[in-house]
Amino acid sequence: MSRSKALVAGSVVAVVVLSASAALAKPLSEQQWRKQGNAVCKQVNKELDALGNEIFAGLGPHDQPSVEQVQAFAEQFAPVIKDAIASIDALKEPAALKKDVKRFKAAANDAVAHVEANPSVLLNEKSDPFAKVNKIARKLGLKVCANG
Repeated sequence: MSRSKALVAGSVVAVVVLSASAALAKPLSEQQWRKQGNAVCKQVNKELDALGNEIFAGLGPHDQPSVEQVQAFAEQFAPVIKDAIASIDALKEPAALKKDVKRFKAAANDAVAHVEANPSVLLNEKSDPFAKVNKIARKLGLKVCANG
């Protein structure tokens, strides 16, 4: 076997071993999962605050943002939330939380899709597209993820 073929074969074996070991990794404890999940949301909240400060700069406390501002926010908001969902999905939750984590991710994806389809829902204080997400997040102990 040539040296290059041996290196490629060795790399493939290494990837397979690493993938298998990741798949066999133990689930996090509930405390570890909550801590890491809340850390994801803490970072997301910082990103969304910065985004809001940038897009809505100059608005007073009683000023309404323009349709263009809301659209711009929603366009940048959705990918941030999708990344957060993916980061939480990557955490290996304990079996006891599996059902609620699945519900949380589904509700979050539904809420993001709703915002993408109709960004103006972000302005409606009476109809929060993330109300269900927040309720499930609180149940899971992801208090940083639950707004309100």
